[in-house]
Amino acid sequence: MKVGYWLAALGALSCLNGQAQGRGGYEITGQDPLLAGQSIYLLSAARPSRDQPWPSLDSARADVSGRFVLRGQVPAPDVYLLRVGQQQAMQPVPLANRQERLTARVVQARSSAAPTYLLRPTGSAELELLQAFEPYALLRSAPTKAGSKELLAMQRMLRRHADSYLAPYLTFYHLRLHPSAQPQLDSLTQRFEREQPDSPYLGRLRELRAAAQTLAIGAEAPDFTLPSSGGTSLALSSLRGKYVLVDFWASWCKPCRAENPNVLAAHQKYQHRGAGFTVLSVSLDEKVPDWQQAVAQDALPWPQVIDEAGVRGRTGRLYNVVGIPATFLLDPQGRIVATELRGSALGRELARRLR
Repeated sequence: MKVGYWLAALGALSCLNGQAQGRGGYEITGQDPLLAGQSIYLLSAARPSRDQPWPSLDSARADVSGRFVLRGQVPAPDVYLLRVGQQQAMQPVPLANRQERLTARVVQARSSAAPTYLLRPTGSAELELLQAFEPYALLRSAPTKAGSKELLAMQRMLRRHADSYLAPYLTFYHLRLHPSAQPQLDSLTQRFEREQPDSPYLGRLRELRAAAQTLAIGAEAPDFTLPSSGGTSLALSSLRGKYVLVDFWASWCKPCRAENPNVLAAHQKYQHRGAGFTVLSVSLDEKVPDWQQAVAQDALPWPQVIDEAGVRGRTGRLYNVVGIPATFLLDPQGRIVATELRGSALGRELARRLR
């Protein structure tokens, strides 16, 4: 009886171990003297807001030789982040609980009072795919004209790898700003709905599809009402009768602050021409004092409103704001007539419409 009992128990234990191994998981190792004594973190794919710390899924302290090991499982297949200490620099790493054994090395170290280390992992097909998209990084943050070689090459790569769990992530971040890529975004989203219904990016891709129609050139701009700098509420529709530039920005956004002088020059030149021109700046700051200070510093004379929910707030989602600055030019009837007008492009568009 005892022998039979122990054999049964051993068999059950072997079964459990087999199940645990079958579930898989990640192991990320690295060794570099520059990391000695440093804490290495695996962070979640996103954080709740800019004011909250990035959630940590795992951490390890490198020993005196700079060796560390991170080992565990992630909640779902996604692109997570590796960080050394509390540095701002982070390296994306795709993980899917598929017995992934990755090796990370330091690829960036600046000699200064506070050196910065960036970990670059290798060891999986998903990492190779993610790194193959690095030459197209600029397409994540700025629109490009239809037919550009970079956009077409990237679209071909997406088609070849549409079956990867990374494809919804890559589609969302690389196609969202490019109107000419909308047909491919639509077709890929439909494919993901069939083949990857649990992807965390599917909901965002559906929003992009819906927003493409709502925010199309010639469509009536969605109305909204937000708190203004004067302490009251202001509705976008109250500005009809003039050309209006709806300008999404934030005090912490350096490209936004760099663009403000261009918008100011256009406002001064065209505000009294023809039907008139004004700006509605929509701040996505989550702290009112930061917003107010930036408005004063940049001397912005036009109406100012704020959505304290930030980029993830209702107004940003209404206008499909995935990066700032983001601009929409409305005609006197409130219809969208142009988007993404930066630098001299805004002046040229206004010169054509306001004589």
